[in-house]
Amino acid sequence: MDRFVAVDVEIASRSPMCICAIGAARFELGRETNSYRSLVHVEGPVRFTDIHGLTAGDLAGAPVWPVVWSALLDLLGDLRLLVAFHATFDRAAILAMCARHGLRPPRLRFACAAEMIEARCGHGLDLRSALEVLGLPFPGCPHDPLSDARAAGAIAIACAPPRTLPARH
Repeated sequence: MDRFVAVDVEIASRSPMCICAIGAARFELGRETNSYRSLVHVEGPVRFTDIHGLTAGDLAGAPVWPVVWSALLDLLGDLRLLVAFHATFDRAAILAMCARHGLRPPRLRFACAAEMIEARCGHGLDLRSALEVLGLPFPGCPHDPLSDARAAGAIAIACAPPRTLPARH
């Protein structure tokens, strides 16, 4: 877990899975080194406004997925490990958007911060509760994708096994 990109998506619909906002934070050796946040243009209705606060009007001038995906790939660079709080959800949404737009993502590995904190505590927690258990502040506003990505990254770092330093002779 030395180098990874934490990611979070907000969706406008489940069927088809449609991302309306994404946030990503690149972590290297326990520190955030770069970040990206974008709204995503959506064709069709925008649902879940009560959760993420986004409306069709907010997304009208947003970039389309291929532009957003290109920027995310720039942030990833040579990294292929993505961390998300519920990684199966974020993975499915990202892959669905890429498929819809004819984009072939590189081989990516997804790690789940929710599973990491569950393994540590012995039971599942929501994002805010996981941070509280770890004594970490919430890095922004819930359901802001960059804030949630940063939170997932912080959880992954806190739950990672300690690094073993080579013995000095």
